[in-house]
Amino acid sequence: LEGISNDTTKRVVFVSTGVGVGPCIGAIEKALSGEGSSFPPIDLIASYRTEEEVVSKEHLDRLQIEHPDKFSWKTIVTKEQGRLSSSDNLKELTSTKFHCEFDNTHYHLIGNGQMVSEFKQGLQKAGVSDDKVTVEMYFNHKADVDAEAVERIAAAVMETAPASVV
Repeated sequence: LEGISNDTTKRVVFVSTGVGVGPCIGAIEKALSGEGSSFPPIDLIASYRTEEEVVSKEHLDRLQIEHPDKFSWKTIVTKEQGRLSSSDNLKELTSTKFHCEFDNTHYHLIGNGQMVSEFKQGLQKAGVSDDKVTVEMYFNHKADVDAEAVERIAAAVMETAPASVV
């Protein structure tokens, strides 16, 4: 939660792959606790290769039910739904019940280095300022970035931008 400004942020989006969901869960629990009561609403988009890899589903479902105005989460199973950066899956990034302006959203990217790099570049290309993007990269640090994925990410984010930004 460090590095996320409550003053200028109206929505937080965590994007994780695999075990990257673990630190997200800890941050979400803290944000939903009494000490994080002023924290903005959170969307978690958790990506896994297979359904068997999905962890803490019941816990996250319960948090979503207990905090409907503060937390929402979605799972993407890439073996069934394709890469997180596919056009259909990127709709999950922009479809939210926590409506706010593009420039009031903070993105925290955590997991596979290729995903983190592609999303960071896509967000930058869409005009998201560097102070609205934080990252944690666990492996695959030197993976090649898919330029088409970067373009798709930027286009998806720009769809939510106010006309004055685009």
